[in-house]
Amino acid sequence: MLDLRRIGAYISRLRKDQDWTQLELADQLNVSHQAVSKWERGDSLPDIGTLPQVARLFGRTVDDILNAGDHADSREHPHIGLIVEKFAENRPGQVAELVNTGKLEMDELVEVAPFVKASTLQKVTEGIDSSVIKLEVIMRLAPFLGTGTLDELVHQAEKEEVTWSAITGLAPFVSRATLSRLVDTSIDDFSEVDDLVGIAPFLEREHLDRLVQQTEGRSPSWQSIQELAPFISRGTLGSLVDRVADGTADAHQIMSLAPFLDRVGLEKLLDGVEAEYLSPELLASLAPFLDQGTLSRMVTSLLNKAK
Repeated sequence: MLDLRRIGAYISRLRKDQDWTQLELADQLNVSHQAVSKWERGDSLPDIGTLPQVARLFGRTVDDILNAGDHADSREHPHIGLIVEKFAENRPGQVAELVNTGKLEMDELVEVAPFVKASTLQKVTEGIDSSVIKLEVIMRLAPFLGTGTLDELVHQAEKEEVTWSAITGLAPFVSRATLSRLVDTSIDDFSEVDDLVGIAPFLEREHLDRLVQQTEGRSPSWQSIQELAPFISRGTLGSLVDRVADGTADAHQIMSLAPFLDRVGLEKLLDGVEAEYLSPELLASLAPFLDQGTLSRMVTSLLNKAK
């Protein structure tokens, strides 16, 4: 992984070796001195178009800059500068060809991806042989690719075994249709409610309900129930609450679930609360979700406890 702090320190050292101020370096590169300051602090990296200029100005290569001056034999990314230069020259097709011929590693493309426009990265992936782009690489590229491009790459890679961890990693970035297909083709790879938490915000409610129902007989954790609550139906949530192993909930858990449970489900939870754990604060927070009879019964129980 590119170490922005080391790169920044290296740029700072090169600048000082020339006895230039940050402003003087900025003027030569046609950027602001604030940009130079961010580079040297490791807060950011010169953009793809500026990196070759920085290298030429100091009489170095782009590889020298991105590897913070490390000796060529010890560089983690020996060809990453070549990728940057091709992008700076607007030649994404050549990057794809270099990957296809094995002259560049996919890992090196992944390292540069955060600094490349999605449209440019799309042109590269379109030119790379499908046999080269594995699912693990697609997961790492996912945050930097458009949804359509990512869907197509995932479709090409589906001949591989798709693990549940891969699905969870891709869930925020692929379309709902692609995610649903991945889930359905890997339906046998999970059996615990906890496995669904990572994909819950990205699936249709009906689909998620069916997956939860498939785990019937498994005891979910309270934390999983709380995290799934906004994304599943009230009926499904009620069935999950019924399946909790110890059957008891504390005040915090009850309050967090109250907006999502129906009144029957909420009353079941309250019935499991020991009288000594009832408090005016708990009843006040739950009042909007309880019917008058249940609330009156709880208030009476609280008053009896106070006697």
